[in-house]
Amino acid sequence: MGSLTELIYGSKNADGILPKSFSLPDDTEEGKPRFADGAMDGIMIYHMGHTPLTDEEKNELLSLLKLAGEGKFDEAEGGFTLFCAKHRVVSIIDDLQRCIVDNKDDLDPQNLYRFAVNVLTKSGDKECLKVGLSILELFDAYENENLADVIRTVGLSDEFTIFSVFNMRNWPNAEKEILDLAKKVRGWGRIHCVDFISADDEETRKWLLFNGVDNDVVAAYSAMPVYEKSGMEELIDKDGLSYEEMHAILAIAEALLDEGPVSGISTFDDPVDFLNRIIKKTQAGYDLSEDDIRIIEALKEWKPE
Repeated sequence: MGSLTELIYGSKNADGILPKSFSLPDDTEEGKPRFADGAMDGIMIYHMGHTPLTDEEKNELLSLLKLAGEGKFDEAEGGFTLFCAKHRVVSIIDDLQRCIVDNKDDLDPQNLYRFAVNVLTKSGDKECLKVGLSILELFDAYENENLADVIRTVGLSDEFTIFSVFNMRNWPNAEKEILDLAKKVRGWGRIHCVDFISADDEETRKWLLFNGVDNDVVAAYSAMPVYEKSGMEELIDKDGLSYEEMHAILAIAEALLDEGPVSGISTFDDPVDFLNRIIKKTQAGYDLSEDDIRIIEALKEWKPE
Protein backbone atom coordinates (compact mmCIF):
# COMPACT_ATOMS: atom_id res chain seq x y z
CA MET A 1 0.00 0.00 0.00
CA GLY A 2 1.34 3.44 -0.89
CA SER A 3 1.79 6.39 1.43
CA LEU A 4 -1.50 8.00 2.46
CA THR A 5 0.25 11.35 2.81
CA GLU A 6 1.49 11.16 -0.77
CA LEU A 7 -2.05 10.28 -1.89
CA ILE A 8 -3.46 13.34 -0.12
CA TYR A 9 -0.76 15.63 -1.54
CA GLY A 10 -1.40 14.29 -5.02
CA SER A 11 -5.16 14.69 -4.72
CA LYS A 12 -5.25 18.39 -3.77
CA ASN A 13 -6.86 20.61 -6.39
CA ALA A 14 -5.79 24.09 -7.52
CA ASP A 15 -7.48 25.62 -4.47
CA GLY A 16 -5.37 23.53 -2.11
CA ILE A 17 -8.27 21.38 -0.92
CA LEU A 18 -9.37 17.83 -1.57
CA PRO A 19 -12.17 17.30 -4.10
CA LYS A 20 -15.56 16.44 -2.67
CA SER A 21 -15.30 12.97 -4.17
CA PHE A 22 -12.03 12.18 -2.38
CA SER A 23 -11.87 9.31 0.06
CA LEU A 24 -9.04 7.25 1.47
CA PRO A 25 -8.59 3.65 0.25
CA ASP A 26 -11.27 1.36 1.63
CA ASP A 27 -9.75 -0.98 4.22
CA THR A 28 -13.09 -2.13 5.64
CA GLU A 29 -13.32 -5.83 6.40
CA GLU A 30 -15.71 -7.72 4.14
CA GLY A 31 -19.22 -7.75 5.54
CA LYS A 32 -18.73 -4.67 7.70
CA PRO A 33 -20.25 -1.24 6.93
CA ARG A 34 -18.11 1.31 5.12
CA PHE A 35 -17.79 4.58 7.03
CA ALA A 36 -17.02 7.93 5.43
CA ASP A 37 -13.59 9.35 6.23
CA GLY A 38 -13.54 10.50 9.85
CA ALA A 39 -16.97 9.10 10.66
CA MET A 40 -15.89 6.21 12.90
CA ASP A 41 -13.67 8.44 15.04
CA GLY A 42 -16.36 11.12 15.13
CA ILE A 43 -18.94 8.63 16.32
CA MET A 44 -16.55 7.37 18.99
CA ILE A 45 -15.85 10.90 20.23
CA TYR A 46 -19.49 11.98 20.41
CA HIS A 47 -21.39 8.79 21.11
CA MET A 48 -19.22 5.99 22.45
CA GLY A 49 -17.12 5.47 25.49
CA HIS A 50 -14.07 3.27 25.19
CA THR A 51 -12.78 0.41 27.26
CA PRO A 52 -9.62 1.40 29.19
CA LEU A 53 -6.46 -0.45 28.28
CA THR A 54 -5.52 -3.29 30.56
CA ASP A 55 -2.10 -3.34 32.24
CA GLU A 56 -1.05 -5.97 29.73
CA GLU A 57 -2.11 -3.76 26.83
CA LYS A 58 -0.30 -0.77 28.33
CA ASN A 59 2.85 -2.88 28.56
CA GLU A 60 2.38 -3.88 24.91
CA LEU A 61 2.08 -0.19 24.02
CA LEU A 62 5.29 0.58 25.89
CA SER A 63 7.07 -2.28 24.11
CA LEU A 64 6.09 -0.81 20.75
CA LEU A 65 7.33 2.63 21.76
CA LYS A 66 10.62 1.10 22.92
CA LEU A 67 11.04 -0.51 19.51
CA ALA A 68 10.55 2.93 17.95
CA GLY A 69 12.97 4.43 20.47
CA GLU A 70 15.57 1.83 19.49
CA GLY A 71 15.23 2.80 15.84
CA LYS A 72 13.45 -0.43 14.86
CA PHE A 73 10.88 1.47 12.84
CA ASP A 74 9.56 -1.37 10.66
CA GLU A 75 8.98 -3.61 13.68
CA ALA A 76 7.32 -0.79 15.58
CA GLU A 77 5.04 0.11 12.68
CA GLY A 78 4.05 -3.51 12.17
CA GLY A 79 3.27 -3.81 15.86
CA PHE A 80 1.22 -0.61 15.90
CA THR A 81 -0.72 -1.81 12.84
CA LEU A 82 -1.83 -4.90 14.76
CA PHE A 83 -2.36 -3.06 18.06
CA CYS A 84 -4.45 -0.31 16.47
CA ALA A 85 -6.57 -2.83 14.59
CA LYS A 86 -7.97 -3.54 18.07
CA HIS A 87 -7.65 -0.06 19.59
CA ARG A 88 -8.34 2.96 17.40
CA VAL A 89 -5.86 5.75 18.11
CA VAL A 90 -8.59 8.24 19.02
CA SER A 91 -9.41 6.02 22.00
CA ILE A 92 -5.83 5.50 23.21
CA ILE A 93 -4.15 8.81 22.45
CA ASP A 94 -4.02 9.79 26.14
CA ASP A 95 -2.54 6.40 27.07
CA LEU A 96 -0.01 6.68 24.25
CA GLN A 97 1.19 10.12 25.24
CA ARG A 98 1.16 9.34 28.97
CA CYS A 99 3.26 6.27 28.30
CA ILE A 100 5.84 8.40 26.48
CA VAL A 101 5.95 11.04 29.21
CA ASP A 102 6.12 8.50 32.05
CA ASN A 103 8.94 6.58 30.36
CA LYS A 104 10.83 9.47 28.79
CA ASP A 105 14.13 8.39 30.38
CA ASP A 106 13.89 5.02 28.62
CA LEU A 107 12.84 6.33 25.20
CA ASP A 108 15.22 8.06 22.81
CA PRO A 109 13.36 11.27 21.85
CA GLN A 110 15.20 11.68 18.55
CA ASN A 111 14.26 8.20 17.41
CA LEU A 112 10.66 8.66 18.58
CA TYR A 113 10.50 11.87 16.57
CA ARG A 114 12.02 10.18 13.52
CA PHE A 115 9.60 7.27 13.86
CA ALA A 116 6.63 9.65 14.05
CA VAL A 117 7.76 11.52 10.94
CA ASN A 118 8.42 8.23 9.17
CA VAL A 119 4.93 6.80 9.69
CA LEU A 120 3.32 10.17 9.05
CA THR A 121 4.96 10.53 5.66
CA LYS A 122 5.35 6.93 4.51
CA SER A 123 2.69 4.73 6.10
CA GLY A 124 -0.26 3.33 4.19
CA ASP A 125 -2.09 2.49 7.42
CA LYS A 126 -4.55 5.10 8.69
CA GLU A 127 -4.09 4.32 12.36
CA CYS A 128 -0.29 4.28 12.14
CA LEU A 129 -0.39 7.71 10.54
CA LYS A 130 -2.48 8.86 13.52
CA VAL A 131 0.10 7.36 15.88
CA GLY A 132 2.71 9.54 14.19
CA LEU A 133 0.59 12.65 14.58
CA SER A 134 -0.13 11.80 18.21
CA ILE A 135 3.56 11.44 19.02
CA LEU A 136 4.44 14.68 17.21
CA GLU A 137 1.97 16.50 19.45
CA LEU A 138 4.64 16.15 22.18
CA PHE A 139 7.25 17.91 20.02
CA ASP A 140 7.45 21.45 18.61
CA ALA A 141 6.64 20.25 15.11
CA TYR A 142 5.75 23.77 13.93
CA GLU A 143 9.45 24.72 14.11
CA ASN A 144 10.05 22.57 11.02
CA GLU A 145 8.02 24.27 8.29
CA ASN A 146 8.14 21.26 5.97
CA LEU A 147 6.76 19.04 8.72
CA ALA A 148 4.15 21.64 9.65
CA ASP A 149 3.03 21.64 6.02
CA VAL A 150 2.63 17.86 6.10
CA ILE A 151 0.48 18.14 9.24
CA ARG A 152 -1.66 20.82 7.58
CA THR A 153 -1.99 18.75 4.41
CA VAL A 154 -3.00 15.42 5.96
CA GLY A 155 -5.53 17.43 7.98
CA LEU A 156 -7.36 18.09 4.70
CA SER A 157 -8.65 14.53 5.00
CA ASP A 158 -11.55 14.28 7.45
CA GLU A 159 -9.95 11.08 8.72
CA PHE A 160 -6.97 12.98 10.11
CA THR A 161 -8.24 16.51 10.76
CA ILE A 162 -8.74 16.09 14.49
CA PHE A 163 -5.17 14.78 14.91
CA SER A 164 -3.76 17.72 12.94
CA VAL A 165 -5.83 20.07 15.12
CA PHE A 166 -4.43 18.40 18.26
CA ASN A 167 -1.00 19.48 16.97
CA MET A 168 -2.06 22.93 15.81
CA ARG A 169 -3.66 23.90 19.12
CA ASN A 170 -0.13 24.06 20.60
CA TRP A 171 1.31 26.17 17.78
CA PRO A 172 1.97 29.92 18.29
CA ASN A 173 -0.61 30.86 15.64
CA ALA A 174 -3.09 28.14 16.58
CA GLU A 175 -6.23 30.20 15.94
CA LYS A 176 -5.28 31.05 12.36
CA GLU A 177 -4.07 27.53 11.59
CA ILE A 178 -7.28 25.88 12.79
CA LEU A 179 -9.49 28.46 11.09
CA ASP A 180 -7.64 28.02 7.79
CA LEU A 181 -8.10 24.27 8.05
CA ALA A 182 -11.78 24.64 8.96
CA LYS A 183 -12.33 26.53 5.70
CA LYS A 184 -10.83 23.64 3.71
CA VAL A 185 -12.78 20.70 5.16
CA ARG A 186 -16.52 20.06 5.13
CA GLY A 187 -17.16 16.76 6.89
CA TRP A 188 -16.18 15.57 10.35
CA GLY A 189 -13.03 17.64 10.00
CA ARG A 190 -15.00 20.88 10.04
CA ILE A 191 -16.96 19.75 13.10
CA HIS A 192 -13.70 19.12 14.97
CA CYS A 193 -12.18 22.43 13.87
CA VAL A 194 -15.24 24.33 15.10
CA ASP A 195 -14.91 22.57 18.46
CA PHE A 196 -11.31 23.71 18.89
CA ILE A 197 -11.48 27.23 17.47
CA SER A 198 -11.33 29.68 20.38
CA ALA A 199 -12.85 32.58 18.40
CA ASP A 200 -10.61 35.27 19.87
CA ASP A 201 -10.97 37.67 16.95
CA GLU A 202 -13.72 39.15 14.83
CA GLU A 203 -12.69 37.33 11.64
CA THR A 204 -13.12 33.96 13.32
CA ARG A 205 -16.43 34.87 14.95
CA LYS A 206 -17.76 36.12 11.62
CA TRP A 207 -16.71 32.92 9.84
CA LEU A 208 -18.38 30.82 12.52
CA LEU A 209 -21.60 32.83 12.22
CA PHE A 210 -21.85 32.37 8.46
CA ASN A 211 -20.21 28.94 8.02
CA GLY A 212 -19.86 27.18 11.36
CA VAL A 213 -22.89 24.88 11.11
CA ASP A 214 -22.42 24.30 7.39
CA ASN A 215 -20.98 20.79 7.18
CA ASP A 216 -21.65 17.60 5.26
CA VAL A 217 -22.52 15.54 8.34
CA VAL A 218 -25.17 17.09 10.61
CA ALA A 219 -25.33 20.79 11.45
CA ALA A 220 -26.45 20.06 15.02
CA TYR A 221 -22.99 18.80 16.01
CA SER A 222 -21.65 22.35 15.73
CA ALA A 223 -24.76 24.28 16.80
CA MET A 224 -23.83 24.93 20.44
CA PRO A 225 -20.14 25.74 19.81
CA VAL A 226 -21.15 28.15 17.03
CA TYR A 227 -23.84 29.79 19.15
CA GLU A 228 -21.40 30.25 22.03
CA LYS A 229 -18.42 31.48 20.00
CA SER A 230 -19.91 33.48 17.12
CA GLY A 231 -21.44 36.32 19.15
CA MET A 232 -24.91 35.29 17.99
CA GLU A 233 -26.53 36.02 21.36
CA GLU A 234 -25.44 39.67 21.26
CA LEU A 235 -26.21 39.96 17.55
CA ILE A 236 -29.88 39.05 18.06
CA ASP A 237 -30.39 42.21 20.10
CA LYS A 238 -28.73 44.55 17.59
CA ASP A 239 -30.69 46.74 15.19
CA GLY A 240 -30.14 46.87 11.45
CA LEU A 241 -29.02 43.32 10.86
CA SER A 242 -28.29 42.47 7.24
CA TYR A 243 -30.26 39.72 5.54
CA GLU A 244 -27.10 37.58 5.53
CA GLU A 245 -26.81 37.92 9.30
CA MET A 246 -30.49 37.11 9.78
CA HIS A 247 -30.23 34.08 7.52
CA ALA A 248 -27.18 32.85 9.47
CA ILE A 249 -29.00 33.26 12.79
CA LEU A 250 -31.91 31.20 11.48
CA ALA A 251 -29.58 28.44 10.25
CA ILE A 252 -27.92 28.19 13.67
CA ALA A 253 -31.29 28.25 15.43
CA GLU A 254 -32.53 25.41 13.25
CA ALA A 255 -29.42 23.39 14.09
CA LEU A 256 -30.06 24.01 17.79
CA LEU A 257 -33.55 22.53 17.42
CA ASP A 258 -32.16 19.25 16.08
CA GLU A 259 -31.16 17.40 19.21
CA GLY A 260 -30.91 13.99 17.60
CA PRO A 261 -27.11 13.73 17.84
CA VAL A 262 -26.31 16.22 20.64
CA SER A 263 -28.05 18.53 23.11
CA GLY A 264 -29.02 21.98 21.85
CA ILE A 265 -32.00 24.21 22.51
CA SER A 266 -33.14 22.26 25.58
CA THR A 267 -30.01 23.35 27.45
CA PHE A 268 -31.02 27.02 27.34
CA ASP A 269 -32.37 28.63 30.52
CA ASP A 270 -35.34 30.07 28.62
CA PRO A 271 -35.45 28.53 25.14
CA VAL A 272 -38.91 29.88 24.30
CA ASP A 273 -37.81 33.46 24.96
CA PHE A 274 -34.66 32.88 22.91
CA LEU A 275 -36.67 31.63 19.94
CA ASN A 276 -39.23 34.42 20.26
CA ARG A 277 -36.46 37.01 20.12
CA ILE A 278 -35.30 35.54 16.83
CA ILE A 279 -38.83 35.36 15.43
CA LYS A 280 -39.43 38.99 16.34
CA LYS A 281 -36.18 39.98 14.65
CA THR A 282 -37.29 38.39 11.37
CA GLN A 283 -40.26 40.76 11.19
CA ALA A 284 -38.08 43.71 10.15
CA GLY A 285 -38.97 43.55 6.45
CA TYR A 286 -36.44 41.04 5.17
CA ASP A 287 -36.93 39.41 1.77
CA LEU A 288 -37.05 35.96 3.32
CA SER A 289 -36.51 32.81 1.30
CA GLU A 290 -38.76 29.76 1.43
CA ASP A 291 -36.11 28.08 3.55
CA ASP A 292 -36.07 31.01 6.00
CA ILE A 293 -39.88 30.87 6.31
CA ARG A 294 -39.76 27.12 6.92
CA ILE A 295 -37.26 27.62 9.75
CA ILE A 296 -39.33 30.42 11.30
CA GLU A 297 -42.36 28.13 11.35
CA ALA A 298 -40.30 25.45 13.05
CA LEU A 299 -39.18 27.97 15.69
CA LYS A 300 -42.79 28.94 16.32
CA GLU A 301 -43.91 25.32 16.65
CA TRP A 302 -41.14 24.21 19.00
CA LYS A 303 -42.32 23.24 22.47
CA PRO A 304 -40.24 22.06 25.42
CA GLU A 305 -40.75 18.40 26.27
